[in-house]
Amino acid sequence: ITSSVNDAILGVSGTAAIDIRLPSAGDFDAGQYFTVKDESGAADSKNITILASGSQTIDGRSSIVLESPYAAVNIYSDGSSKFFIY
Repeated sequence: ITSSVNDAILGVSGTAAIDIRLPSAGDFDAGQYFTVKDESGAADSKNITILASGSQTIDGRSSIVLESPYAAVNIYSDGSSKFFIY
């Protein structure tokens, strides 16, 4: 799926592993943040992969993976070309 700049919380409770593609970091305001949360507690067997757009990064990587039950991550944009975890 592709997330939206209007998403503040992405609650995931799917029955299979999922990839979430982020919009461009430039589509967000600098400092705009959102949370991705494993609501089902199944991320250990149904990983949640969060992918940056194109050559953009999330803390220097092209993707991150939530792989622990009930895992969550807070991410913010620099408003230009990068995302960061906090």
